[in-house]
Amino acid sequence: MNDRIAAAAQGLLAARQENRIALLDPEIAPRDLAEAYAVHVALLDLLSANGGGPRIGWKVGFTNDAALARMGAKEPVLAGLLGQHSYVGEAELASPGGKGLGVEAELAVRLRSPLTGPVSRQEAAAAIEAVAIAIEIVQKRGGPDEIGLPTLVADGTLQYGSIFGPWNTTMDPMTIKDCDVKLQVDGQTDGFMGATEVLGDPLNALTWLSAASERNGIELQAGDVILLGAIIPAQHLEPGQMAEVASDGLGDVRLWVD
Repeated sequence: MNDRIAAAAQGLLAARQENRIALLDPEIAPRDLAEAYAVHVALLDLLSANGGGPRIGWKVGFTNDAALARMGAKEPVLAGLLGQHSYVGEAELASPGGKGLGVEAELAVRLRSPLTGPVSRQEAAAAIEAVAIAIEIVQKRGGPDEIGLPTLVADGTLQYGSIFGPWNTTMDPMTIKDCDVKLQVDGQTDGFMGATEVLGDPLNALTWLSAASERNGIELQAGDVILLGAIIPAQHLEPGQMAEVASDGLGDVRLWVD
């Protein structure tokens, strides 16, 4: 690891600890996505060493055309998941700095075997052990217009935590595109949306992740959990609000923000 990468990771750690925007000095800010991922991996190690818990898996972000356009990205992005803010079923969390948290309705998979490099959907499906409904908890620490896309990616692309429903080991992973998911906030919902909102098929997110991980020196291991991307646009929760994400056959998960 070179000094710029290490300094950028330290800067992002400090920004999180001080609950401020993830803005880096131009001299150390990542200049492209390759540097961004190197900084991100270094940041994950620092977060783990400072109470963030072990690395439990990965997320895929920017998995529809609207998100790609909004973020100024040409392809999806990846970020690591840590154990500190990983929950089962439900969670009640304090609002960082009183600013609330965001929720994304997603599907998650758990790998039975490693994945690496370009793979087909069938090969990706064969590597899946179980499927779950999930919430990705997101925290805005600066948008691409404020901090630049590479720094946004280096900081984890808004990742804060995750909530997983019960793991379904009998669902055929080739059918997860047929899942319908509902997100409601304080009982209000716009109804169900289909998992095909994620790159046409959530398995496409996993095939992208497998290839992108190899390009960036990241390993997808057996036991890793993968958040496959937002099916429904993120909703912001102010302190005192509650969100629930549900899917027939996969149950539901909930988040309360204090």
